[in-house]
Amino acid sequence: MSTKVLAERYEVQRQLGKQTGRQTLLARDLQTQELVVIKQLFLGSDFEWQDLKLFEREAETLKALSHPAIARYLDYLEIDELNSKSFALVQTYVEGKLCKSICDRGVLLAKAR
Repeated sequence: MSTKVLAERYEVQRQLGKQTGRQTLLARDLQTQELVVIKQLFLGSDFEWQDLKLFEREAETLKALSHPAIARYLDYLEIDELNSKSFALVQTYVEGKLCKSICDRGVLLAKAR
């Protein structure tokens, strides 16, 4: 099984999420060895230019923010692969709990009261 590397720098570890025309990946930065998150927007049949505008606005907004609880902007890529073209936003990986596990725990606490 071959490992996928984006932009000759980001080694994909696993997929974190997927929606139509988008995916979110957990990857390792081969230069720093840190885990990063890559949000990828594909130019496919369901692509709309408004999606790209919003994606680029997210990148610009992230560049301007600095808070320990918010993922930091690291990189913005254009990726040309054999059968697809995409844009990718690379940000720091901030470990957290899934909302479902937090919500489930809240329900259990409420029932216990």
